[in-house]
Amino acid sequence: MNILLASSGDEPWIKQLLTLCGLPHEDLTPEHLGHFWIIKEKGEILGSVGLEIHGRSALLRSLAVNPRFRKRGFASELAKKAEDYAASLHIQNLYLLTMTAESFFRKRGYQKIERNSTPPEIQGTTEFQSLCPASSVCMVKALSF
Repeated sequence: MNILLASSGDEPWIKQLLTLCGLPHEDLTPEHLGHFWIIKEKGEILGSVGLEIHGRSALLRSLAVNPRFRKRGFASELAKKAEDYAASLHIQNLYLLTMTAESFFRKRGYQKIERNSTPPEIQGTTEFQSLCPASSVCMVKALSF
């Protein structure tokens, strides 16, 4: 499995994957792709994950794996890549919103928190403001570096 930094040419394919997985992508721009990774095989993007960096905090977003390629460890590898990268940048806390993957993230050391307890810069993201419903579970993981 090869995890690659996404390029601007990958944007439409990432959006297509996120649509397939029922995840928001309306705010995704080429600027985001500097902190996005993909699993690509034979020209097809099988999975993605991204970070939105805000000071010493980051939003983990768009963790998606094509349903045909699930149960192969791709999501775990993508999450690890994003977490390791965030730690290398001395990010202290990774935040996320999820509707379907609370148990996956709990196993990775994330803890459920109240949405309004996140830093203002995280609360100000489009994901928090409008794309993810209020019923989404908010989680955080403290990183060590």
